[in-house]
Amino acid sequence: MSIEDLPICPRNEVAEFLENELLPRWRKGNPTIFGIEPEHVDTRIEKTVKSVIANNGTYESGEYVFIDSSPAALPMAAEIGYVLENMGSKTYIIYELDDDPPLLNKLLTALPNRKSVERIAHQYGALFDFAQHCVITYATHHGEPSKPEREAVAALDEVENKAWSKLPEKLESGEIKSRDVIGFPVEHEAKQLGSSLSEWEPILYRAMSIRGSELEKEIDKTGFVKVLGDAYAGKTLRIIRKGDYPVNLTMKVKNRPIVKDVGRVGDNAIYGKYFERITNIPPGELFMAPLEDSVNGEFYAKLTQWTGRGTMEGVHVVFKDGRVVKATADKGEEALQYYTGLAKPETATMKDVYKAQNTIAELGIGVNPVLDFEKTTGNRLVNEKMRGIHIATGQNKLLGGNTPGMIGGIYVEHMDFIVGKIDEMVAL
Repeated sequence: MSIEDLPICPRNEVAEFLENELLPRWRKGNPTIFGIEPEHVDTRIEKTVKSVIANNGTYESGEYVFIDSSPAALPMAAEIGYVLENMGSKTYIIYELDDDPPLLNKLLTALPNRKSVERIAHQYGALFDFAQHCVITYATHHGEPSKPEREAVAALDEVENKAWSKLPEKLESGEIKSRDVIGFPVEHEAKQLGSSLSEWEPILYRAMSIRGSELEKEIDKTGFVKVLGDAYAGKTLRIIRKGDYPVNLTMKVKNRPIVKDVGRVGDNAIYGKYFERITNIPPGELFMAPLEDSVNGEFYAKLTQWTGRGTMEGVHVVFKDGRVVKATADKGEEALQYYTGLAKPETATMKDVYKAQNTIAELGIGVNPVLDFEKTTGNRLVNEKMRGIHIATGQNKLLGGNTPGMIGGIYVEHMDFIVGKIDEMVAL
């Protein structure tokens, strides 16, 4: 399949295109993803994009950039395409169907033969084969998906993951220079914070544009650098929070790289060796992959989290020897069971995938000073950079761990659970 064969439309004509062009293709048994034309949207977004690209440090003229955008973040995707094309790059902006559950369910329902949706994996594969950069622009979908919509997302995820499973290998080899996940301010996320969009936009743009040098100063201020150095040398980390959402975790990170995410590609380890190709914007965290069999204890996540499989609230996770042995939630427990690998395997291959997702992946510490609050936006890309910690399950090979990004051609999820501020982190 040639990339040029993918249909494309202007951002302000998406609704008409979906009804008049895309849906008829699917009804005829020709499922396809589609693209959005680059365009200048807003000077504030343009300024933020240029700052993010400069901080990354690896973008060069003439490169091919694949941009995968959630529907709510299309203005950011279009602006990134506009800026990069003016720099001499070639961009393809793809509308991410599984971030639009109602549309996806409608398309899959119209498809005469569900097996033909496999073509989408080949389309994504062609994009990865030519990309020097993969950009994901992200904002949460507004509204809770119905059960049929969640099932549609799960069905497409299984197909797409076959293509996305290429990404970890291409990042590791350097064929793709960076994978950049970039947030975008939207009204429903602002409401979660108790503010208006006009108040939230400048805060998020400032958090996204912060320089790496400023974030390095914030890392020093946390007081965790020495503690993490002791843990790298072999001591056990203990993390405590008292109160209504207790945390009591122990883990080891001996000889695992401890990395500063400051929005820059390169050697960002503060202990060990690690060449980072992943930037999450807004930047600002310390992260590490604990030894897979070392984590014991429990945590409660304070904040509501939106996922493609539904919203999770009141999350409680228990680890024993690095594996999740219990995961409950006041809301969204089905999604939680999937992301922690406790779901019932649908196939033999999924059994191995779920086993991988059942394993500790990451300890992250948010340090972005602009995001020094403890309210949920619903967007974990933003929430994980707030002051506090997050714990992840699933793949972590690109973080210095052992759990791969793919098993049997199927993508292994990496899910961050936003735990929030803690009382104590010590090395014993």
